[in-house]
Amino acid sequence: MFPCTHPGCNKVFTRLYNLTSHARTHTPDRPFPCSDCGRCFARQHDRNRHEKLHWGVKPYACHVCSKAFVRMDALNRHLRVENGCSQVSGSEH
Repeated sequence: MFPCTHPGCNKVFTRLYNLTSHARTHTPDRPFPCSDCGRCFARQHDRNRHEKLHWGVKPYACHVCSKAFVRMDALNRHLRVENGCSQVSGSEH
């Protein structure tokens, strides 16, 4: 196990590579710029995920209200949050 040693960060990783990648988030080093807007990221996969926002493609849709999202985690948050879907009243998704 590889724990992050940054004060206040309790993250632990099973791979050294993941710790190394994560450690950059605690520094000002942001070597991965978005090719569309120039926003810079500490990790390449964060930049890649961000760039999809510019594409306008929203492949993850709520099966109840049809609201669409760019990222699956946003859809999952929509489904989890109380009253996240205005079409649902007290029922599970």
